[in-house]
Amino acid sequence: MKTRPELRVRDALAEIYVQAAGGDASAVAAVEALALWRPGEPAREVLRARRTAEGIALFSPAGFLMEPYVPLSDYMLDRARRFGAALAWILEERATGDPIACARAAWDAGLFFEVHEILEPVWLQEHGEQRRILQGLIMAGAALHHLTHGNLAGARGLLRDATSRLREPPADEPLDLAHFARGLDALADGIEQGHVRQLSDMRELPELLPRAASH
Repeated sequence: MKTRPELRVRDALAEIYVQAAGGDASAVAAVEALALWRPGEPAREVLRARRTAEGIALFSPAGFLMEPYVPLSDYMLDRARRFGAALAWILEERATGDPIACARAAWDAGLFFEVHEILEPVWLQEHGEQRRILQGLIMAGAALHHLTHGNLAGARGLLRDATSRLREPPADEPLDLAHFARGLDALADGIEQGHVRQLSDMRELPELLPRAASH
């Protein structure tokens, strides 16, 4: 059971994204409601119904953010913006329910924790090469999540681990993972050399693209 409010909110909001990316209508409505919500104002009913994994409401019955979560309002607004961007791409590409596509959308939107949340259930059921690739993508998301929070050593180590799993994908892999791995490795170099100490120091986000789009 998580006791820190920021972890409860992180997990509860990530669950909304995962469910919305999977096509859950209530979660899609929650993403839309979160985009309209503003601190100090009552949230829509679909958000009032949301609970943390511990069963604790995020919003009061009247729709106002519960006191422990008020300091996290800016984080929630940031998630709302990123969820909206990712979900718009997913719907435009008709990629609802495709975990790899939804992880790509999360990656491009800067939802690095959500990359892990989308892919881990799939990874647990896979075997062989596909399991290795999914693990590499999960590690990439975790690395950028660590970088977001200033854990440079953790980010660098996970970037190297992700690179080793993605640099030699199978010939029929639709994503250009070799290109992505080079970007991850270069980012690890930047951290190691002291050029990158936070996300804003990156010149560009390593690209996770289909093979045809990266050439």
